[in-house]
Parts: sequence; structure tokens; C-alpha cells
Amino acid sequence: MITDLQLHLVLLTLTGLGSLGVAIWCGRLTPERLPRAQALARARLLGAALALFDLLCCVPHARPISFDWLVPLLYPLAVAGAVLGYFFLDYLFSRAFGGLLILTAYAVVHGVFEFHTPGAPALTVLAWLFGGLGIAFSGRPCWFRDLARKMAGSRSWRWSGTGFFLLNGLLLLLAAGMSLHG
Repeated sequence: MITDLQLHLVLLTLTGLGSLGVAIWCGRLTPERLPRAQALARARLLGAALALFDLLCCVPHARPISFDWLVPLLYPLAVAGAVLGYFFLDYLFSRAFGGLLILTAYAVVHGVFEFHTPGAPALTVLAWLFGGLGIAFSGRPCWFRDLARKMAGSRSWRWSGTGFFLLNGLLLLLAAGMSLHG
């Protein structure tokens, strides 16, 4: 059985590695690679898969506040939501990525305070920024595309994005390592 602390450490590690991956993506974004980056914001299949993951992660949070008759339907509704998103939402990947950033920010802030993770203040501020970016991408999904355009066209934007995700990834991995070793 996996403990809450182990789950928190896995979350910190995976989020840190994911953030480093986004930092690499930001750093490699050039005008030549811009068409693929812009297309990513509207990627329906990848967006539906990510939306399904997001919605499945929400089910445990929805269980305590759902009516008894609704609880057995939560997982099928999550699948149905991802399928409907595939057919009816534009910028699905951007919206799903925003949702993932929001869920990750919540989980990081919750875990940091519950387990007294080293570097809690810095991780919390970065998680709030992470969550704010997620809210922006979910509310205005075209901003994902616009941010990719800014980063492809300007070195300062590209290095700012790379630096933010690099710092976030390194701090998350450092916190996971320090939590693991006391």
C-alpha cells in the first residue's frame, strides 16, 4: 500500500521532471518550430487524453461532495467528459494543460504543508504561479498559442519561460530529494 508521503514524493518528482520537460520545450522554441507549437494548443487527441487524466484525478475529490447515487457514475462521467471535449471544445490541449497545472499546483501546495517539505515557501509561490498560469490557459486557451508565438519571436520571452519552468523543476526535484532523505 502506498502512503500519502510516498504519493507526495512521486508527485513532486513527476511534476519536477514534467516542468524540466516544458523548460526544454520552451528553450527549443524557435520561429522554425512555431507551427508545431501552435498546432499543439489545438491538438484534439492529445488534449482528450490529457483531459481524461485531469478528470480522473478529480474523481477522488468529487466523491465526498457527490450524492450517493452519483458516486458510481463519476468515472464514466469523466470518460464521457473527455469524449465530449474531443468533439466540442476548441483548443482542447491548452485547456487540459491548464487543468493539469491547476491540479498540480493544488497538490503541491497541499503536500508541502502536510508533510513539512523543505523549501515550502518557494515551492508554494511557484505553485501559485503555476496554478495562475493554468487558470489563464483554461480560461483563455488561445493564450497558450500566443505565449508560444512570443517565445518563438523573442529571446527574452523564451529564456523567461525556460527559466521559470527550469527553476520550478529543479526546486521540486530538490524538495523531493530532501524530503526523501530527511
